[in-house]
Amino acid sequence: MSAASLPYTLLLLLAELAVGSLVMVVAFDRRGQVTAGYVKAGALTLVPLAIFAMWTFLAISPSADVEGYRLEEAWYRPFGVLFALFLAGSVGHMAFAMAGERKRSIQVGIAGSVAGVVAMVLLGLFVAPPVWNPVLAVLSVLASTAVLGGALMAMMWGHWYLTSGRLPKEPMEQMSLVVLAALLLQVVLVLIGTFTPAREVPLSDGLGVSLGANPAFWLRIGVGLFFPIGVTWLAFRAAQIRGMMSATGLLYIALGAVLAGEVLARGLLFSTGHAV
Repeated sequence: MSAASLPYTLLLLLAELAVGSLVMVVAFDRRGQVTAGYVKAGALTLVPLAIFAMWTFLAISPSADVEGYRLEEAWYRPFGVLFALFLAGSVGHMAFAMAGERKRSIQVGIAGSVAGVVAMVLLGLFVAPPVWNPVLAVLSVLASTAVLGGALMAMMWGHWYLTSGRLPKEPMEQMSLVVLAALLLQVVLVLIGTFTPAREVPLSDGLGVSLGANPAFWLRIGVGLFFPIGVTWLAFRAAQIRGMMSATGLLYIALGAVLAGEVLARGLLFSTGHAV
């Protein structure tokens, strides 16, 4: 990964974490499956992530390319506008949640989630030019959003079982399945991204190493995909037998693995043009 691509990688990771977290919290709150305390903690966690993402966006001076990796500048400002709306929705959701106004927090959270998802589509289009197909780039960003936000919020929900053994086990099972489904979607997208050629090869060209011979690629596959799939499946099975402490610990590990995997994936994207 080149130093020039680091700000864009940071923007992608922070935005994916923030948007995915809000969608996860609002979805389970709307179904009445989580406690008010969890919603507040989730809001207090994701708002700083959204603020840092917005700060990163404002700090970047976008150029036509990053060391030979072409960017579609036309999508950058629209992304910023939509992400600002997402940030406003996140702050509003947090304010209403802290005030105990659940109905309004859900309404504002849904609006913020919609703005956030659209913003991620635009961010995917922003980095899409060298990728085989723009749709693949967008789906890759959306899948990462689901994986990162889902893993973070599922791990946090696990802590609520440690404060009360009377909570139902179904939300933990379902959150684990959401993360697992998103990881399996990523596997499909990575296969497509691996076996389809880049439309434009960056100047770095993976430092002269083919994708299959690049150790970072295999770390991305092993550490960022198959390992967290196995760990998340174990967390789901632990939740089924009410082994909530084990499930929470396993989700901690899964979150760390998917974060490492996403960093590797973005590094490979900017160096090879493959959305893996």
